Amino acid sequence: MSNPYQLVVFDWEGTVSDTLGQILHTVAAEADALGFGSIDPYEARKYVDLGLVQSLRKLFPTLTNSEHDLLIHAVQQAMLSRPSEMCLIPGVLDFIHQLQSENINIAVASNKGQNSLQRALQVAGLSDVFKVTRSASQAPAKPCPQMLEEIMTEFGVSTSATVMIGDSSSDMEMAHSIQVAAIGVDFYHQQAEALKEAGALAVFDDYKLVAQFLRLKKAS
Repeated sequence: MSNPYQLVVFDWEGTVSDTLGQILHTVAAEADALGFGSIDPYEARKYVDLGLVQSLRKLFPTLTNSEHDLLIHAVQQAMLSRPSEMCLIPGVLDFIHQLQSENINIAVASNKGQNSLQRALQVAGLSDVFKVTRSASQAPAKPCPQMLEEIMTEFGVSTSATVMIGDSSSDMEMAHSIQVAAIGVDFYHQQAEALKEAGALAVFDDYKLVAQFLRLKKAS
């Protein structure tokens, strides 16, 4: 059976943009520059809910207090000095290209402000990819379904031919409220159950699995 959807709507942060990945990239670079060793990015994601200070203590347990403080300062300064850098969720670009190759429409519905979202798209080099977007500056914030409804209207696509992909309960609730299918993504391994409870058909931590679930040709 082929993919049943004509429109895929993405959330932005935590779904396309990897905010945590950018932090981990900075931590790895600064720790290496200071000679403090390397980190396993997959292991590091387990500590995201602890905050930066405690996460670094878990990742670098042998550092002295002064070395720990030095690393924190270096990471914070690096984040401030490179605000325009951005990481994307691993595999999301390949997934987007798969959707495009099958002529499936794509869009973004985000609770970011419109100016902030457009800047993020530009930095990521995705402005020409996501030509249709809705933000909390243009419509009520999620879980209100208005931004999703407006996107479907712009493409002329029905609810049954649309799927929402997001990492928060509000994404799932927005879609569920108007009978749009919703897929949860949990790349930080923190909220799979909450996403299911909010209406996700399934929750994945790998875009290859999402592609298989949507029965994309390349993934079959």
